[in-house]
Amino acid sequence: MDFIDYYKVLGINKNATQDEIRAAYRKLARKHHPDLNQNDREANKKFQQINEANEVLSDPENRKKYDAYGEHWQHADQYEKARQQQGSGELQHKTQAHSGTFRTS
Repeated sequence: MDFIDYYKVLGINKNATQDEIRAAYRKLARKHHPDLNQNDREANKKFQQINEANEVLSDPENRKKYDAYGEHWQHADQYEKARQQQGSGELQHKTQAHSGTFRTS
């Protein structure tokens, strides 16, 4: 599956406010709605992309993940958890490696 730029789908820039996202979504959803384009498969596909883009960008937490991880935004929690585990493992390793350095006996 190809990466879909949700900002591009809605025709907005990355600094768009929630109001701008909502307005762009409503305008495009109305234009490409399946009820108005019953026999147009391309309009239906576009409508689905518009809905998906709105679902992600209108949720501040999902938008933050999307901005940070792009097409892999849905796995952001897993990436962060792995990064935290890796960081704590490195810290534990460094602590063990240096524990004998300060012994006075």
